[in-house]
Amino acid sequence: LTAWRQIITDFLQAISDPSKLKTLVHTTLDEAWDESEGEQIEPDHLFARREHYAAEVPVDSCVLTAAVDTQDDRLEIDVVAWVAGEESYRISFERLYGDLSRSEIWDLLHKRLTRQFVSASGAIHDVKLTTIDSGGHFTDEVYSFCKKYGPRQFIPVKGHSQAGKPVVMFPRKRNDKGVYLTMVGTDTAKEILTNRFRIMTPGEGYMHWPVSDQFDETYFQQLTNERRKVVYRKGRRQIEWDAGGRRNEPFDTAVYNLAAVRLLQQHFGINLNRYRKDDDTAPAAPPKKRKSGKVHKPAGGWL
Repeated sequence: LTAWRQIITDFLQAISDPSKLKTLVHTTLDEAWDESEGEQIEPDHLFARREHYAAEVPVDSCVLTAAVDTQDDRLEIDVVAWVAGEESYRISFERLYGDLSRSEIWDLLHKRLTRQFVSASGAIHDVKLTTIDSGGHFTDEVYSFCKKYGPRQFIPVKGHSQAGKPVVMFPRKRNDKGVYLTMVGTDTAKEILTNRFRIMTPGEGYMHWPVSDQFDETYFQQLTNERRKVVYRKGRRQIEWDAGGRRNEPFDTAVYNLAAVRLLQQHFGINLNRYRKDDDTAPAAPPKKRKSGKVHKPAGGWL
């Protein structure tokens, strides 16, 4: 009883001083104290930035990646075109509903990921690399899909929420399931993306979205639902990301697409500086025929 009286007395004395109250909460009560840090991204501001693309793919000189988020009853697919400086153009965002324990939805996913996209000049683009969330309830199905259709083109990823980790940690060899399970530094990726949301001028790091029903108000709300928070656990200050129970799949696929383009640059021999918007003024090459869909293997090897 005496201890609780002292706690109440300390609480009443600290309530007007956030720093003292914070100390009381995470030392005396051994509870986490959290506070939002940084300016909140307003989804309406991003929605207002949508553009009318001249074609499905608005630039001719680009490289495409895709990311897939796995949920219990659906797959969410995000396709992005990248140019120099990691300036990005969202191309497509769609949901496939079905039973992820059955092969039908995975067959449909493969069809969606291997379709071709056309730019204004008629140039045809394939998705070079796809990252697929393997951290949910269907890890075995994700592994099986990646191994079946090409473990160097379809990469299973798993989030690693720890400050300071690189965006991607690509393994030197396959795991015992025959796939390149890649860890994603989600905290780092989310910091990068949140900073890019604030970039207002096209160029390095800028993010473009098309005027499309796929990118509606709900999409942008879910894209910005996560909050960067400072928490104190047992006296230690930590940064955490929290959606507060709200849906955030577009943010997750944005993280996985950033991981995909980093994989292409760091491990798959892609020089993103070769893909520049200025090149779109050059005469377009004739449409190319469908290739095998495999990622080109550079002369120096994959790793």
